[in-house]
Amino acid sequence: MEYRLLLQNCTGFQWDHGNETKNWDKHCVSKGECEQIFFNKPLIVKSDKKHSIFESRYYALGSTNRNRLLFVVFTVRQEKIRVISARDMTDYEEVSTMKKNIPQFKNEFEERSFWQQNDSKDYIDWSEAEEVALPKLKPSTKTISLRLPESMLEELKILANKRDIPYQSLLKIFLSERIHLEQRR
Repeated sequence: MEYRLLLQNCTGFQWDHGNETKNWDKHCVSKGECEQIFFNKPLIVKSDKKHSIFESRYYALGSTNRNRLLFVVFTVRQEKIRVISARDMTDYEEVSTMKKNIPQFKNEFEERSFWQQNDSKDYIDWSEAEEVALPKLKPSTKTISLRLPESMLEELKILANKRDIPYQSLLKIFLSERIHLEQRR
């Protein structure tokens, strides 16, 4: 499909006051969980040509790092994915046929409200959806300040030098591995 190339060129996410906390407020879906589904497989995406009047709209089914299954509505702006709505997948959001017409939305708020209250299987023919890969996509990052004992930092730099990677990258690897381990407990 034509949207595959568009999605393959996405490099990040667009978050602002309009979409940053809305999914958490309504469905306890964090910004991080919204991003995670785009990095985990399978990621199933379907284009919504009917509601792509002003900008293209897409639906996605995917899972978070903790295997939470999500339904996400999004658009792409300047090679960035902008999440409009995200919620848990219902038990029935699987291959089905379209049954109802999706209403026309005046804005993202209307669209978000609609998808928070309706099951996509009643509106979307998922049998035409495709699994996609997003090779250029990077998660959102935040700069933090971290105080470490100098001896620990020296040891980290030695380990990183042995692996021929920056010590900051090694620190991220160690944190990621530990978080993954703790989540399995």
